[in-house]
Amino acid sequence: MDGTSAKKSTSLETLVIQNITNVNDLKAKLNDIIKTGIEYEYDVSACLKTLLRSSDQDVIILCIQAIAELAKCEEKRETFAHKEVLEPIIEIVRQESTSDKAELLKQCFRALGNMCCDCDTSRKVILECNGVPVLVKLLENALDKGCQFEEVKIYACKTFQNFAIGGQEFSESIVQEGLLDLVKRVLEVELQKNDMNDDTVSTALLILSVVNDNTPEFLFEEEVNKIVLRILKETANVDISELCLEHLHVQAEHDTVKTLLANEGGLQLVCSRLEQLVQRHGADELNSGDSEVVAVMKQACDLIIIVLTGDDAMHILYNNGSGEVYEIMVKWLDSTNYNLLTTAILAIGNFARQDDYCVQMMQGKIFEKLLDIFELYNNFAVRVHQAPDDDYPVDKATVTKIQHAVLSALRNLSVPSANKRAAAAQGRAAPLLLSALPHVEDHHVAYKLLAAIRMLVDGQESVARQLAESSAALRAVSRWGGAAECAGAAGEAPRLLAWAVKQLRHSHWTHILQVEGCITSLVNMLVSCHSVMQNEAILALTLLALAALNRTTPQTEEPESDYEKSFITQIIESEIGKHVSVLIETNCAKMPLEVAENLLAFLDITSKKNKIALEYKEAKLQDSLQKFMDSRKDLGENLKSCLTEIITAISDNGNTD
Repeated sequence: MDGTSAKKSTSLETLVIQNITNVNDLKAKLNDIIKTGIEYEYDVSACLKTLLRSSDQDVIILCIQAIAELAKCEEKRETFAHKEVLEPIIEIVRQESTSDKAELLKQCFRALGNMCCDCDTSRKVILECNGVPVLVKLLENALDKGCQFEEVKIYACKTFQNFAIGGQEFSESIVQEGLLDLVKRVLEVELQKNDMNDDTVSTALLILSVVNDNTPEFLFEEEVNKIVLRILKETANVDISELCLEHLHVQAEHDTVKTLLANEGGLQLVCSRLEQLVQRHGADELNSGDSEVVAVMKQACDLIIIVLTGDDAMHILYNNGSGEVYEIMVKWLDSTNYNLLTTAILAIGNFARQDDYCVQMMQGKIFEKLLDIFELYNNFAVRVHQAPDDDYPVDKATVTKIQHAVLSALRNLSVPSANKRAAAAQGRAAPLLLSALPHVEDHHVAYKLLAAIRMLVDGQESVARQLAESSAALRAVSRWGGAAECAGAAGEAPRLLAWAVKQLRHSHWTHILQVEGCITSLVNMLVSCHSVMQNEAILALTLLALAALNRTTPQTEEPESDYEKSFITQIIESEIGKHVSVLIETNCAKMPLEVAENLLAFLDITSKKNKIALEYKEAKLQDSLQKFMDSRKDLGENLKSCLTEIITAISDNGNTD
């Protein structure tokens, strides 16, 4: 049938309906449309618009029901997305909701809900007609009337869900009209039942979900979040559990909700539910598919971690090392379920944000347990890299995730000085982490590994010495320091070198000079946007310059001049002049005086070597230094004198070998 014939058929069908004079025949026709539903091939929207104003209540109900069925079809829906259709339906809803109108009102909400499905036109018409307060008022009346309006209540909630999903404009309108108080009442009513209606609960929770999605920063009233927690406690439905967890996860972005969940036993409930899910899933007792169960587990695990990022919540749940959630996390460190294990490790990392907790955990052998886990999964990672086609009990992504988590926790536990000393004395951590460094391929893992080693190096000469004596580890540090595309690892590698140099004695500085790329990494750190890192690089380069250019230690097997030659070659190849010029030009006015003093000490040593002075001169460093001296009023006479000498050394002596 061509387009013209189709249009004629539609027109003919419209004429047929318009010319039906017998009410019973009209009802039969409407029932036929309802029965055919989305398969009904004609556009009869014009007829139905007219019939909405009929004086016969049965005809009106059937007409609205027909619209509800036809609006399930996306193409037909657009033909009804007009004020002439929506406004009369809203006017019907506006009238007093007596018991005999329950069916009519149910069909009204079915029609409105279907017309709002993926249709902003209908949603906007409802706003224009000021329909939201009308619909909210009817839901309130339905709640007051109880079970006789049960279906009206459910379809009203579904309508609000379809309406609000359109975006922030629509969800804000239902919030402003007080719908959330009614959603809370809906959930409260369900909680009072021996057997909750899963459809009603799901729909109510989906309304909350839509508000969360459209306005993630929105903070629900405390009572709403408490009720969602109670629903989670009572339900055995996996889908409802996921909706509850999803809502609480979004709300837990607010510290007040983190604290609420900690005080109300929320995480104990989540942990218990997680353990049950793992056990039942392993025993094939769940009807839900694997993907659904995994989704719920992930939501639950993520919720535990986000709550622990809140300081107050973390303190409540740690409870001086005897908190139930903390003890569960320690137990999960032995779990064979990767979701529970990863969650436990991340949780320990969050508990390790406070020094005295870190010391307690070190004394409780948590550090040793984490080293065990790292060793196991690092071995997995090495094997997977060497033979990727072999069959392994754990996939690469999980191995990476666990490595990343455990290294983060080890890093946090290593912050207190007492723990650094304990780790160095035990003698296991540094060799294990250093031996792993050359084999790491994932830049996220490398970043955390470098950071963990840096914490162990701090104040511990023995650990710094182990790094300096491992050429393989130093080459790995150098490799990551040059990985510009991996910002985290590239920034952490030179910091580790700088901290190690600070801890070492002269006899070990030369080990770092011998590994290509280490000097370049430190030079690159000069142009970091953080003054602390700039200063660290300057101090490390100054110490290495002293070792290479002003050696006072007894001559070893390699002649002294070779160390000097190596340092000069590397420092020039790293474009030291350009980097120092950029450092000065970009920080001229804001460079801290301490950093300036250290930089001048480095330049004073290195500018005395003509090859380096020539590199400085070619980079016009003398001009940058002059500009720096002219712009700063806080430089003492000694610093000014030193600056003048450096400028002269570069200008006059940088043209000869």
